[in-house]
Amino acid sequence: RVHAQEFSGNRTPDSPAPEDRYHHHQHNGKEPEARNPAVIVQDLGVASILRNYFPDIPLHASTQMAVHNRMGIDFLAQQGFKRVVLARELSFAELKMTAKGAPIPLEVFCHGALCFCLSGMCLFSSFIGGLSGNRGRCTQPCRRRWKNGKNQGFLLSPRDLELAEHIGDLKKIGIASLKIEGRMRSSEYVFKTVKAYRTLLDANDDDFAEALKEARTILAGDLAREKTTCLFSGRDNGLFQPKKAQCLGNLIGRIAAVHGDGLTISLDNASAEIAAGDRLRLANPDTDTTVAFKVREFLKEGPAYTVPFSRAGEFRCGNPVYKTVDAAFDQKNIEEDIDSIYKNHAAARRRGPRGPHPIPQSHTALISNKWKALKKAAPLDAGEDSLWVRFDDVQWLDVLPPPAPKDRYVFSLTKDTLRQSDRIPEGMTASLAGELPPFIGPRDTPLFKQYIDRMLSRGLRQWVINNVSQFGFFSDTDSELTAGQFLYTWNAYTAAFLADLGVRRVTTSWEDDFINIRKMCGPGLGKSVIVYLYGRAPLVRSRILTMGMLEDDVVREQGPSPGTHDRGPRDAFVPVFESDLVLLVTEKPVNLFTARGKLKECGIGTFGIDLSFLKPDRKTWDTIFSAYQARENVPQSVKFNFKRGVK
Repeated sequence: RVHAQEFSGNRTPDSPAPEDRYHHHQHNGKEPEARNPAVIVQDLGVASILRNYFPDIPLHASTQMAVHNRMGIDFLAQQGFKRVVLARELSFAELKMTAKGAPIPLEVFCHGALCFCLSGMCLFSSFIGGLSGNRGRCTQPCRRRWKNGKNQGFLLSPRDLELAEHIGDLKKIGIASLKIEGRMRSSEYVFKTVKAYRTLLDANDDDFAEALKEARTILAGDLAREKTTCLFSGRDNGLFQPKKAQCLGNLIGRIAAVHGDGLTISLDNASAEIAAGDRLRLANPDTDTTVAFKVREFLKEGPAYTVPFSRAGEFRCGNPVYKTVDAAFDQKNIEEDIDSIYKNHAAARRRGPRGPHPIPQSHTALISNKWKALKKAAPLDAGEDSLWVRFDDVQWLDVLPPPAPKDRYVFSLTKDTLRQSDRIPEGMTASLAGELPPFIGPRDTPLFKQYIDRMLSRGLRQWVINNVSQFGFFSDTDSELTAGQFLYTWNAYTAAFLADLGVRRVTTSWEDDFINIRKMCGPGLGKSVIVYLYGRAPLVRSRILTMGMLEDDVVREQGPSPGTHDRGPRDAFVPVFESDLVLLVTEKPVNLFTARGKLKECGIGTFGIDLSFLKPDRKTWDTIFSAYQARENVPQSVKFNFKRGVK
């Protein structure tokens, strides 16, 4: 990713930096933040290490931390963060509400690829192949072909974001920095997009219209997907175009003929051309195949170009052709501009020598020392296992037996189920916990606070939180907090950080694997860890996908041949409507009952069963609970990453 504000053009070292003027303007006369190189962080454990051992390095909260309301910003400011990169799915009205009076500068994405899932909550790639989007390894399954009833195509693939015309609005509400999504993009893309937004940032109100015209000319050649403003100024009904592949690159033409060792491309308009050194991408929507290659030679006849290509047989006449790299791009010009940028950048950041930072020789010792805090905060008893049972329909209380003293029932609260909380029997509060969803938008925060306060007044003291913002609901209470599956606890550093905040237990993520769980429990953490052994995992929470786009109760992967993994011939997911969001949950439940013994050897004594997305039914419960007791597999279930590992 590229910070647009850090590219300062050809200014001299002594002239005021445009970004400095911008910060000064946005923060009401306060001094701009120090321009030290910063670290963008998602993992709270990494943040705590940096804060303790590298205190002069500013911490920026990644968009993967899923900060989408003011309470999240306030919490991170209290923890020493100097900037927050907000979730991409916020509207302008929500950004304005969130930014007003914010204690630290805010950063928003202004250009580039969009995920169809809420920021930091996507387990889609991880489920399909063990490569986690939350670790920067996304394989982009949303760009594949999917089938939903009679509807098929690129159902989950959105256009790219572009907010060029709204930069003035972002300035006015106090947004301090812009971010361009440049992952896996060419240097040409990075240069053009940064140059365009730098032009817009430097423009004053009087010449903004002319700057926007210039920026649009530059961005027209960014060689990326078609553009959208996403939810910025209301829902874009053209955000998804299932019949189009949404490949990277500018669409320049179609395949006119396929030969044994090459193909002929017909260009769409007279101004388009192909040159040696261009990089093209071919797409066959029927087989969901895309291939990029560099043009080394060609034969031109009018608007048609014939090029050698060894994989021509994989494509058909009419398949689209995209240009992803333009050989005519002035590489010399970009090198001169970048040299100037770095010269000015280095001059502005000259500092004296810095002393070394003391780093503990043993990371294990560091974890163990930190972990004393949690052991003191969570003196959990040994003995037989505790069982936590989560549900999203209060009618499950009519089905489930009374919980044992060490067990907990967990009511999953959403905007739709909040009102069901009034139907919880008075005598249940001692054995019940309320669990908050990973996403609570700015407008819904007061509603959740109202119901949380009401449940607190009824004696509900145990809560599961799934976002850093949710600490704010309980700051003045004596509640017992547990970190949920989406307040990711991947390591003992993070668990210790949470323990310092009063969190008593942590829950492993749906996508975690056994080796990582075992390592995390090494310092003696096991008794404070909860592992859910059963449930239909919510892989996606989307604010831009709507149920109106789906016509059937299953979304199934569509490809040229059956897959070979343990999920069967096709990946399949069930769309679920949750308040204003659409969830995709696994068609087959995750089931780890057979691993219970291995987990107990790690010191873990608390396990979970998730009944969410299931209709309350005694027979269903009896089947699941019997398998839990017998440590047996439930038929038609999957292991997710538990055995194969996650990267």
